[in-house]
Amino acid sequence: MTLSPFSLFHNWELKWQRPRMYKRSKYLGNSKKEKRVIESLAIVGVIGGKQLSDFYNINRNDKKKMVRHGKIMRHDIKQNNKLIPIFTLGPNGADMINLANYKQGYWLTYDVSDVLKRLLFFELFHKFPKARLTPAPAPFVGAIQYRKNTFYVYVVRGDMNDLLMHLKWETSSKRMIIITESINHLQPLNIYANDLHVRVTTDKDLGESFQKMFYKWDNGWVKESAERKQSKIINL
Repeated sequence: MTLSPFSLFHNWELKWQRPRMYKRSKYLGNSKKEKRVIESLAIVGVIGGKQLSDFYNINRNDKKKMVRHGKIMRHDIKQNNKLIPIFTLGPNGADMINLANYKQGYWLTYDVSDVLKRLLFFELFHKFPKARLTPAPAPFVGAIQYRKNTFYVYVVRGDMNDLLMHLKWETSSKRMIIITESINHLQPLNIYANDLHVRVTTDKDLGESFQKMFYKWDNGWVKESAERKQSKIINL
């Protein structure tokens, strides 16, 4: 089986920049698209450079300017021999949205698994037209508000112990979307599946159209019918 680009089975190395001082100013200006990036990073924490381009229309010069002004910070994650730029929220970006609980160097607490989960979250989020991104408690990466529903997103990278512990003590009333590299990785979850409001997608299926992305539980994880309308698919 071909490995997902987001698989933990690649050789990964994180290259974090240490926190640094910037000239603090609220008068650097920010466009509407820059503000969307800053607000998204305030919730999720890390985004890929290609995702900034593809999902937020931030070109190379925009990125450089945002980094120079301390709105975002550039780091790298190395996959095998490939260097991949990733970005976190900078102090001036936090100031511009009045983020009171911003902590310089928050990214230093993230390991490779944490970064991959956040990159996959953005891959899913931007499949939803006109959705809003909102914070979510651990173990969820974030939540997606779509139409009148909120979907809590959990990404499987490694074991699922944090989610299993959450389900043991919390009610199962949350609508959830789970991203996994392989359906086989969900075996520990199966004993809870009948009682969950959940849809599943895989790294590979994130490349499909919205109507073909999801699996539901029916005595096993089965592909949601592509013939059903989008609103039906996510009416958990």
